Amino acid sequence: MVFVNIMSRVYIFIQNKELLIALYFLLFILGITVGVSPNFYNEFRVLEIVLLLGVGFYSLFSNQYFFLRKESLFLIFIIVGSFFWDNYQFIVVDLLLAYLLYKSFHFLNYNNLVTQIIVWASFIIFLLLPIALWDYVATGTYSPNWYPMPWNIRVYSSYFLILSIFAVWFYLTEKQYKFLYLLFLFLAFLAVLLDGGRSVTLAYTVFVAMISILYRRARWQLVLVYAMSWLAYIAITYTANVNTTSLRIVRDTRSDRYDLWINALQCWLQNPVFGCGFYQLDKNTDIAAHPHNLFIQVLTETGLLGFGFLIYMMLIIIKRINWQQKQSYFVVAAFLSVGIDLSFSGIYIYPITQVALLWLFVFLLKNSEFSHSQYFDRKIKNESSILKLLSIIIYIILTATFLYIFLKTTALSESMPLAPPRFWEYGYQLF
Repeated sequence: MVFVNIMSRVYIFIQNKELLIALYFLLFILGITVGVSPNFYNEFRVLEIVLLLGVGFYSLFSNQYFFLRKESLFLIFIIVGSFFWDNYQFIVVDLLLAYLLYKSFHFLNYNNLVTQIIVWASFIIFLLLPIALWDYVATGTYSPNWYPMPWNIRVYSSYFLILSIFAVWFYLTEKQYKFLYLLFLFLAFLAVLLDGGRSVTLAYTVFVAMISILYRRARWQLVLVYAMSWLAYIAITYTANVNTTSLRIVRDTRSDRYDLWINALQCWLQNPVFGCGFYQLDKNTDIAAHPHNLFIQVLTETGLLGFGFLIYMMLIIIKRINWQQKQSYFVVAAFLSVGIDLSFSGIYIYPITQVALLWLFVFLLKNSEFSHSQYFDRKIKNESSILKLLSIIIYIILTATFLYIFLKTTALSESMPLAPPRFWEYGYQLF
């Protein structure tokens, strides 16, 4: 009887669609490719779309379907906007992906075990860090080649920021293995410092400061871990550069943020209502194809109308937060830190960081530990068979659209000249 009960629970757990999220991250953590494309970035984009579509169809056929009026307005906006945007096909694809992420948020349920699997498995990323540090000390040159995959190092930095939010929550709420969560925070921030990730450093600092103020029982532990990461970084860097003539503790990083933002806003002024579309496609292929600020990017490319949808979603979240519940301030601290990263980083155009951000929103808004989860985790269901049919038709159209892109693109079969990434790694070519 005990064996039957155990197997029954295992079967129910396997049926959990949220396990697909953990599987997606495990591929990233272990550096595994499945052979969809020679390019790992494009492969993870395909897997992201398959994941989001799979979650949607699973939910539709499990009678968890719904279609809201604001969704129809958003889809109409995409159709109308395509008549105004330059290089509209790029923006349409990005907006359809944003729509899939939005729908997946509603379909997914927060699962504590899935999150713990992701956090614990992420320790694997640091296995080769000691070798990289030894090489840094020996040669005086730091190389981030210890990461499992050759992603942009900022992808790992933003990933560590999101995973650190999970780790801090588990440290505050779990009774076992608390030391290991602190160890993860130490390693994650040390990696960010070694990579010179300024936006994540600022975001991480603000988050730790806010949590230290709000949670007195964990204040000194978090501050100590934060300080130890800095001390370890300074000590390692000093040792690696002790024989050089000019020692620099803070690593140099290049920034064109101001120029990017001005260029984007100048483009927005050409069409304030609908935006200017993919504004850098044909004008300047030497700079990033996004302004390294999500809010400016949405305003520039989709105008006041597209920016209005973003502001509306933010207001809904703010309105539903219970400001009298202490746990809600953890949510505020997490959103603020991620907002800082979104304001200075273009990393969230990458598939792995988009899925990480999706799961973070599920955690912050649908976790039963927070009172506002009653609103965000409520089961929305349209009883109308017409609306159910409409939901299925929309998902079929989305599947056909992305399947067409996958079949027609050259990004999955051959290399192209280097250019900043958007949907594909080579963002200036969709097909």
